[in-house]
Amino acid sequence: MHRFLFQILALIASLSIQAQQLTQTQLDAYKEMLRHSSVSIAPDSTQIAPRVCGYEYQLIDVQTTDGLNLKTRIYKPTTAGPWPVLITRTPYTYYGLEDTDVQGREYASRGIAYIMQYCRGKGGSEGIYEPNVNERADGLALVNWVAAQPWCKNIGLFGESYTALTAWIIADVVPEKVKGIFLHHYGIDRHLSAYSNGAFRQDILTAWAIDNAEEIKQKPAKSDNTKVYFEQMAYMPQSQMDTHYFGVELPWYRDWIEHTDYNDLYWHQGVWETLRSIPPKIKVPIVVVAGHFDHHQEGTILGYNLLSEATKAKSQLIVGAWNHSHVITPQIGQTEHATDINLTTLQFQWFYDLLVKEDVPKPNVMVYAIGEDKWHSLSAWPMKDNVQSVMYYLDKDGALIEERGETTKIEYDYDPKNPVLSVGGETLFNSSTRRGSQLQPQPGYRPDVLSFVSSPLSEPLLIAGQVKINLHVSSDCDDTAFTYKLSEVFPDGRTYNIRTGITTLGFRNHPLGARQTYIPGSGVELHIESLPIMWQLQQGSKIRLDISSSDFPQYSVHSNYAGVWSVQDKTRVAHQTLYLDQQSNIEIPLLK
Repeated sequence: MHRFLFQILALIASLSIQAQQLTQTQLDAYKEMLRHSSVSIAPDSTQIAPRVCGYEYQLIDVQTTDGLNLKTRIYKPTTAGPWPVLITRTPYTYYGLEDTDVQGREYASRGIAYIMQYCRGKGGSEGIYEPNVNERADGLALVNWVAAQPWCKNIGLFGESYTALTAWIIADVVPEKVKGIFLHHYGIDRHLSAYSNGAFRQDILTAWAIDNAEEIKQKPAKSDNTKVYFEQMAYMPQSQMDTHYFGVELPWYRDWIEHTDYNDLYWHQGVWETLRSIPPKIKVPIVVVAGHFDHHQEGTILGYNLLSEATKAKSQLIVGAWNHSHVITPQIGQTEHATDINLTTLQFQWFYDLLVKEDVPKPNVMVYAIGEDKWHSLSAWPMKDNVQSVMYYLDKDGALIEERGETTKIEYDYDPKNPVLSVGGETLFNSSTRRGSQLQPQPGYRPDVLSFVSSPLSEPLLIAGQVKINLHVSSDCDDTAFTYKLSEVFPDGRTYNIRTGITTLGFRNHPLGARQTYIPGSGVELHIESLPIMWQLQQGSKIRLDISSSDFPQYSVHSNYAGVWSVQDKTRVAHQTLYLDQQSNIEIPLLK
């Protein structure tokens, strides 16, 4: 869950204890956010079991296997045990150490104990916080301790974002008392979360490193919320950004940005190899929640798809129209049913049925279609069948046409010192004003952004899966980047992005392979698959495809030099050529 929502929830909880009130401006902003959100401050009391008791709040220390005391917040029912117990672990300290967790109260007053533990080095817990590294050992220590308590009947694990990692990372070795897991927004393949075809996802990972590094005592000011940490993200060489701005080394961040290849040993040992190996070993039911515009979408869906068929038979995948903060995007057209699934209420009911009633969960794959305002129950996502496709070719004069046109070429210059700024994107996070689906600039707003627009659609088209962009290109540099953005142009001219993507020539067509060489001036074909999407294009709308060479800060700026991006300290202008022939086209999957 996004920091802003955590802060709002903690603020409201804290104020309610102190019998104070939010200002009307704060309250209005909070209500507006939740109106477009798939989560709420607490489960809907009209849809869940009634309260049966009071609750007792405790703050205790639970020891790790190496003897550190971790702060552990416990909400217990006042009825006689044993009770079901829900567990989550977090490095985020917005709730403090007092009785401030509204959900903890709601669960405990309905007979389910609720535990939140702060990761080592956070929230008063002993030790040094090193992201990801200690969560398996520390998480197992907590779960095993809870399982041994006489008041524990059975256990459920839950989490969102990093807190979901703390459950994923132990899901294959949990004790018998763990009966189910409910996780939002965390990818099980760290390289997929960090890189796309050789381009680093800076907006999420560089910004996250700055915000969460305990070594950085004074965080940079966020004076312009449209360009947060842009200066730090643009610094070259990026491998020395930490010492240049903060006077400290972040070795774990340097590891992320210096190990660019998927087959690098770094990604196939330690915590990352363990995490990737876990889904097929999970035996208990699991609910996996992803968002069309969440930066963890790719790896989150992969986690579900790697489950065994036996585990899938009692598990669920839910993919909604929200971003990482569970806020619906885009807020255009009909969105009445986008929040039909309230995840806060659903999580309570799923655990209540599993842990209290001891029902076996039913399987389901639910995916929301933007524009159609409809949830689809599917057999898989992305779908393996029941899809067809339509192809458009890139033509001269900025047209997208269904029949191959005249062969020609378009040229443009890409200057890394003047990158195209992200306006909308499915893997943005820190740049909250830019993420998700956003209103787009008009075609021709920059000479290094080539736009191609189709004729108006004669009927609605329901995109269902991974859009494939095929480009025939060349460059005068030995490595560079090419990007795309697919958008819908509504009849009134408003344009909203659907999917974006990027590739480098070094990792062209083999994102999980080794870096390739490129001979400047040679023509090559690029094939880029988007993250899956379900989006209904409206009758009368047009399809727009933008081609460029940068999308910053969603992705790192390419220097136009071959090699590891993060150690480079100079850039050069690239002269790019896009060939308009049968190899340059877009394939759009449609639901039959």
